[in-house]
Amino acid sequence: MQSEIEDVYRVFARYPRPARVEGCQHCVTENDHHDLLGVPLRELDADRLRRFSHKVLNTWGDVDDLRHFLPRLLELSLRGDGDLHGLFATLRRAGWTDWPEDEADSLRACLSVWWEHGLTEGDLGHTPWGTLAEAGDDLGPYLEAWWGRDTPQALWGLVALVGEVTHTRPERRDPRVVAWLATTRGWMEQAFFEVSETGQTELADALSEARQFLDLVTLDEPPVPEH
Repeated sequence: MQSEIEDVYRVFARYPRPARVEGCQHCVTENDHHDLLGVPLRELDADRLRRFSHKVLNTWGDVDDLRHFLPRLLELSLRGDGDLHGLFATLRRAGWTDWPEDEADSLRACLSVWWEHGLTEGDLGHTPWGTLAEAGDDLGPYLEAWWGRDTPQALWGLVALVGEVTHTRPERRDPRVVAWLATTRGWMEQAFFEVSETGQTELADALSEARQFLDLVTLDEPPVPEH
């Protein structure tokens, strides 16, 4: 992912370091300013950036301030030393998908590599789907990259997504996600038999249960040709 991160630094270098980041005088102290601006961008650690990341676009800093610090915020978050979910929630409020094409593309490249890692090498106990959905980007390419994967990470993520959608009120479900889930029946059934044969009992049981819930979630979806 390092090359994608470096590209973010390159693209967002057009936003210079501010002399001072304006903010609420009651919410931001001189120590906060010193922590944020006291060292070069690449030397900022998560502790120095934490207050800014929580307050930006609210009581401390505007969109251009966010853009200046974004490469370091993103680098730390992608490496697990920051709140990636919170960062993309902030970026969504900042309208990042409508930013200049090279800026949005550089962020998408990082998201794609991070998503790929989550589908193949990520933590089995954690699905990156919530953060991806929070980003506010077109989910189509990410769902397409997910479909048919037989890694434990991809299959556990699918189980988790079915569970999440099942426990979401029908009117609050994302119709794009429900329509995509309707195409996964065959994939899920094939995966069930494959993991059963390899002795992955827990995953097989989870897939079996998710397959039953899938029919409830996608009951009103028209038949969709599967991949």
